[in-house]
Amino acid sequence: MNENPAPSVRGRNTVIALLVAALVAAAVWIAILLMQQAGGPGQNGPGTTATPETTTPPGPSATSATPSPTASASDLPATPPVPLPAAEAATVVWPDPGGTLRYGAPEDAAGGFAEEFAGFADPVYGEFMQGDARSGELEVRSSEGGAVTTVLLRQLSDGQWYAIGASSSEIQLDMPVAGDKISSPVALSGLSRAFEATVVVEVRSHGTAQPLGTGIVMGGSGPDLEPFSGSIQWGNPGSSGGGALLLLITSAKDGSAWTAAAVPVGFAAQP
Repeated sequence: MNENPAPSVRGRNTVIALLVAALVAAAVWIAILLMQQAGGPGQNGPGTTATPETTTPPGPSATSATPSPTASASDLPATPPVPLPAAEAATVVWPDPGGTLRYGAPEDAAGGFAEEFAGFADPVYGEFMQGDARSGELEVRSSEGGAVTTVLLRQLSDGQWYAIGASSSEIQLDMPVAGDKISSPVALSGLSRAFEATVVVEVRSHGTAQPLGTGIVMGGSGPDLEPFSGSIQWGNPGSSGGGALLLLITSAKDGSAWTAAAVPVGFAAQP
């Protein structure tokens, strides 16, 4: 008897062995792929999955990885106000037409005049009374029942509101009038009534906090307005600028404004 298997049997066994080896190899590769997808070891290290590489196109956006900081509103340069024509600036009492303070509403301009310019301590305000489309007036009192100061208001060509003068129930200024050019000493006349007949007069320049000159005129102290006249020395800057003439009756209690009158004036050039 021949103990060796037939050649056909040996060939069949070899084919089976090769198929088994191929199936094992395929199973190993499938296991590796499954491990990579499940977070196993990959080309980027343990616990990572491979990510495709991307190429950033050249250009300005690729030059810096850190974005530039965004400026806040307070960091941005302030927009300078539109300059007023000289003819309009000459009509202004408050605020300084050459400065940066501006008012978008007539009520705010009246408040600025009363508290910042004239020196009312705790004023009581009335309603804005419209005149034409760009002007009106607003009454101010130092307290309920106090004397009336009427602030004259106008919206000028820059769209902002300005105080262009003020009148008082207790002070009637006849000279100078609005728009006059004054020199030192400046002569004044009019009618008034005040405690101890005293009316304080200040010559103010646009853009300066301190008066250029201060003095007093004496009118009436009784129930009726009575005449006053006088002259005030002041430091004429000798320029073509201008400002305002401010007349005040002050409170005997604390020296704050009780009522006020004001007109815009120009400064005559020094000889």
